[in-house]
Amino acid sequence: MKIGTEIIGTYGKGFLENSGGIRVLHLKGSPYERGYQHGTLLASEITNVISDGITGAASVVATALQANIETGLQKLKEGQKAAGPYIPPEFREEMTGIADGIASKGSPMTLDDVLLWNTMYDSWCFFAHPDPSDPNRPAERHAYPPGCSSCSTWGDATQDGSLIMGKNMDNLDLPGILENRILVISDPDHGFGHANITHPGMIAIDGGFNEGGIEMMTQYSPSIYETMSGCGIGILSRLILQYAHTINDAVNILTVYPRCTGINYHVTDAKVNRAAVIEVSASEAAIRRPEKGTDALWTSNHYNCYPGWKGYTGKNMVKGQAPVYKLQDISTIEKWQEGIYDPKNDNIAGAGRFKRYEKLVKENYGRITAEKMMQIMSDRINPDTGEEREWEAPSGGFNDGVTICMFTPLNQYGKQVPFYKNDKKEDISARFGNLWSLVAVPGSGDFYLAMQDFPAQRGGYVHFNLKAELQKTR
Repeated sequence: MKIGTEIIGTYGKGFLENSGGIRVLHLKGSPYERGYQHGTLLASEITNVISDGITGAASVVATALQANIETGLQKLKEGQKAAGPYIPPEFREEMTGIADGIASKGSPMTLDDVLLWNTMYDSWCFFAHPDPSDPNRPAERHAYPPGCSSCSTWGDATQDGSLIMGKNMDNLDLPGILENRILVISDPDHGFGHANITHPGMIAIDGGFNEGGIEMMTQYSPSIYETMSGCGIGILSRLILQYAHTINDAVNILTVYPRCTGINYHVTDAKVNRAAVIEVSASEAAIRRPEKGTDALWTSNHYNCYPGWKGYTGKNMVKGQAPVYKLQDISTIEKWQEGIYDPKNDNIAGAGRFKRYEKLVKENYGRITAEKMMQIMSDRINPDTGEEREWEAPSGGFNDGVTICMFTPLNQYGKQVPFYKNDKKEDISARFGNLWSLVAVPGSGDFYLAMQDFPAQRGGYVHFNLKAELQKTR
């Protein structure tokens, strides 16, 4: 439901509003114009969230490296320097607009800070696990909770045949993150109008959908083949949202542009009721499509491109993931599946959610609606025990017992940490859970967004329509 819409500020063709308790940033025009609107309308929020977010990310990286906060920050800066040359000129222009917009409001943050902020999640992913071939990354994996997941259904699986997709964005509620979740409705001069959820000052994070019927979502899925010399998740997400009209367009983007870390890109096309998961690392890419006779596809944080598994043929992506997840034997499908669901292996990122999606899709096949998909994305049933946990009851482990709507209690990432370009010093701790949950029907433009609580679904979903939102600036 939605109660009330209030305009908070306007600049040029863009404006910021509060709609049903969710901040919605409307942007229109050239890359620089949209960036300047963004920076001007959210100057104070950008200034604060960069300081908080960079500090939190540096603390997480420092913990993963078993180092101090200064080392963590240096690694973020090295990552930005490596990824910087791969930012497409139009997106760098948009970030320049953001920097100029916040500068016009007196912010001390610069373009270098905006660039650092826009590559932060990629460095975070890069250091979230070990790489046996890299002496700069530890041999032992830091106990890091699982991340995002998604599910798409259409045709015979849904009540009316329309394509419906759900995505949970899972991450840490580090300083500045919960209070700085925003919905962006972007109407570029070139390309498709689109919706995505992000943070102030960040051009994209992990997906959304466009007016051409394409929806895409990301799920971190680590590999030993990773680098910071490439395009990160925000850049690739924006390229797909702005320019993809078909799944093949998305595949072309993901295979032509250099990539950073291992990610599962879940892409759907509501025009033709099709879906694919493009599993990539820095050096590999493979496409997984639905099983024959199944109008549904889902993914979590592990590769499923294993020849012979669920009808897949092609490159074995699991080979590059096995060392990260400490999978001892992947010689057969049976051995790989046995290993990926080992409840004693905390190196694996909540693989049980994959089985839970499969079960829920089968139970509701032919009856799935947007409302049912919201229930699926809010599911808190332990896939192994069948027990439902409370909203803030912790999972039993990082692999065993993780539910689709997940939550883990506080983890400490540093005491009296000095904040980035700020006089603050605070303890850094964070919980892990659903930062936002999006259910969309791209064909109609309807979507439902939960991001007013933590886990996000506890606060309920707010309804929007992309076509109606885009008309506000047209």
